[in-house]
Amino acid sequence: MLTFEYITAKRSITFSEDSDFWITSIDSLSSNNINISETQGVGQIGSTRSAQSVQPKDITISGTLFGDLKSNRRELIACISPLVPARFVIHEDGESWYLEGTPKRTPVMSETQVQQDFQFIFHCPYPYWRTVDEQNTLLAGIKAMFSFPFYTGGSWYISQYETSAFKRVLNDGDVPIDLTVTFQARAQVEKPEVLLVETGEILRITKTLQAGESFIVSTVYGNKHVTYCHADGVEENGFRYLSPDSNMNMQLQPGVNTFRYDAVDNREGLQVTVLASKGVRAGV
Repeated sequence: MLTFEYITAKRSITFSEDSDFWITSIDSLSSNNINISETQGVGQIGSTRSAQSVQPKDITISGTLFGDLKSNRRELIACISPLVPARFVIHEDGESWYLEGTPKRTPVMSETQVQQDFQFIFHCPYPYWRTVDEQNTLLAGIKAMFSFPFYTGGSWYISQYETSAFKRVLNDGDVPIDLTVTFQARAQVEKPEVLLVETGEILRITKTLQAGESFIVSTVYGNKHVTYCHADGVEENGFRYLSPDSNMNMQLQPGVNTFRYDAVDNREGLQVTVLASKGVRAGV
């Protein structure tokens, strides 16, 4: 069954056919507006595309309230409040996709006694749908090998160190995916880095990490940051330790992405993970 959720930090509403909250139509569910810049020389036939970008998205959501109209109306208006960030989620056939944004127009309500129609506009600065599930890929470090069912015969390992300097990560969506890279030192490591081979983009830390220290580098839209985590758990802004040639727009491109990790000294003392949504789509 197709269901929708509107979720804020303190409230949530589920829209489905077996509830008092129904959604009857959604505009701009799958479409995107692209801004295309072009130039044209004197006497040129046609034009030359110089740049293009996908614009933020507004989706218009219309629906109907049933049941206790007074209570449900108050709940809807309280949840979809001005200036309050929210996540709009679609659940269907075991998959969940979401957009993040804020209301551009809060619910407009009809004034009938049997049922009440509503409509609101949800503004999404990042226009692509992302999966709720995430994939966490270990590029370097200790990989857990123990699992159930467990058989004692033959050779077996509780864990194993990933020794390959190259690791492939699959993006099976149709658009690039933002990511978060974590560098964690198991021993002293000098200037660790991660290179995305296909694009040549790099994330490099200019500091020597001691055992237990880590860096979290996020290229996620709206949440770009570099966090330096001390061995005692204290966190601080780590942008000053990021090399000038690092690319904070690094993304997983559609298809196979090959990562190479390295360090100036003691690469073996490094654990590196890449965290990203399992999928991102232009429309659903």
